[in-house]
Amino acid sequence: MKRDNFAGNTPIFAARAKLLVIFSSLTLVITACSSDSVTSESTTVSTTAPTTTSPPTTTSTTTSTTTSTTTTTLPPGFPTASIAPILPVNGMATKITHVDTTDRVVFLTIDDGIVKDPAAMQFLVDNKMPATLFLVSGEFRKDPAYFAQILTVGGTISSHTMHHPELKGLSLDRQISEICNMKNAIAEELGYAGHLMRPPYGSSDENTRRAAASCGINAVVNWNSELWEGHVDILQRPGLQPGDIFLTHFRSDLLDNLIAFKAALDQQGFTIGRLEDYLPNS
Repeated sequence: MKRDNFAGNTPIFAARAKLLVIFSSLTLVITACSSDSVTSESTTVSTTAPTTTSPPTTTSTTTSTTTSTTTTTLPPGFPTASIAPILPVNGMATKITHVDTTDRVVFLTIDDGIVKDPAAMQFLVDNKMPATLFLVSGEFRKDPAYFAQILTVGGTISSHTMHHPELKGLSLDRQISEICNMKNAIAEELGYAGHLMRPPYGSSDENTRRAAASCGINAVVNWNSELWEGHVDILQRPGLQPGDIFLTHFRSDLLDNLIAFKAALDQQGFTIGRLEDYLPNS
């Protein structure tokens, strides 16, 4: 049953999402205390591009070991100019690999959901990284509270299909089932699902874009950069570029990837933007 209009149930769903986050946070605290006791087709589609660039601001924090760290947070007012909604064209969602912006922001996307490392999620929350999660049904349903923590720092959760098939070549009906049912599953659990989707393996066709648009998804999001085994892979570019979309996964290397990514952001003066702000829905 599709659940694309949730306005009437917003208070119930919001309460459920909050309870999931609280439950997960308590689990992390218990885990931490326990640990202490033991160890003392590539296309770049332009939005209406912002006209000015605001440098990121930083705030200094001190860890419990008195080691000073710098957390880069998105300054108020980003995006720096109003960005027009991304609208389906000829009944098809837009396909993107990069966001056209002059703001010194890049975007973090995390796929699948297989390895649910509490330390990796805590790093995202502590450093206020508004990642966009693209999840599959089985992994999401195993522990929705774990993933719901990203909502507390402005992140969102969107469809990566129900069963992770290669979509290219599948019928329109099959793709609608995979893409839209996953969006509905997220919304049923959390009260809201993001308006983006990512095709498994980056494989898509016109049916993918039509299927996505049929259930209110306005963009099929691929990537132009990756994080893997502690590496920040920007292909042949000399450094981070405004609008880069980074792909990584919920795997055993996620924490290493996030640490390396943050170091690159701090060194090059970039911050993580909220992808949904730069690809707004209608």
